[in-house]
Amino acid sequence: MPNPVLSQRRRTLCLSTARAGLLGVLLLLAASSVFGAEPPRVVATADWSKPVTDTRGRAVRGRLVLCAQQFDATRQEFSLCIELADVSEAVHQEPALLFCELGKHDFRPEYKPGLHCELRDARGKPVETQPSAFSGAVPRSTWVSLPHQSTIRLRQSPYGIHRPGAKAICPMLGQYWVIADDDPEPYFLSGTFTIDPTEDQVKAAELKPGQEWEIWRGTLQLPPLEILSPQAAKARS
Repeated sequence: MPNPVLSQRRRTLCLSTARAGLLGVLLLLAASSVFGAEPPRVVATADWSKPVTDTRGRAVRGRLVLCAQQFDATRQEFSLCIELADVSEAVHQEPALLFCELGKHDFRPEYKPGLHCELRDARGKPVETQPSAFSGAVPRSTWVSLPHQSTIRLRQSPYGIHRPGAKAICPMLGQYWVIADDDPEPYFLSGTFTIDPTEDQVKAAELKPGQEWEIWRGTLQLPPLEILSPQAAKARS
């Protein structure tokens, strides 16, 4: 004959286990809503630039990549990234060192390091940037170690910028374009990316003896990245 006390304990244990499982699912859903329902996905990729080779035979190329991240039904952020690849013919035992200026604060025309972009329409006419207020976080400039025949993707855009019903394209502070979802025109984003650390930046890196020889310097001419609204993409398909 079944023990009624034992049966009740088993029912209580099963109920507790079910409640714990449901709580875990709810916590997972809550975490997804806070940290983003999905990781950033690539929506557009430009062609690779021509490689730039330094005096020691290190060759680096780059390209622009546009990523999107969906946070909820109404909020989607677009971020511009740059990919860098070592394409040296000779094998270098030590990785190349690249100082990538991402969070620019010097917007003087004569200041060349970092990314400089322009957006053009289908007729080749430059598109003027729009004013925007921003007080969030931006990617920090950083040293990158790039081994032989490897590739790295770096986010360039500030965080948290979005526009309902449109693609908000912000390569850096001071550059902001909005492409409406019903815009029928294609747009093309191109630019240059210059790596040329100053003497102070090299000293601050506290490199090991001999590592200064691994620093790569150069300017990459980045081919156009085509950006389409949903309507323009639908019309093309």
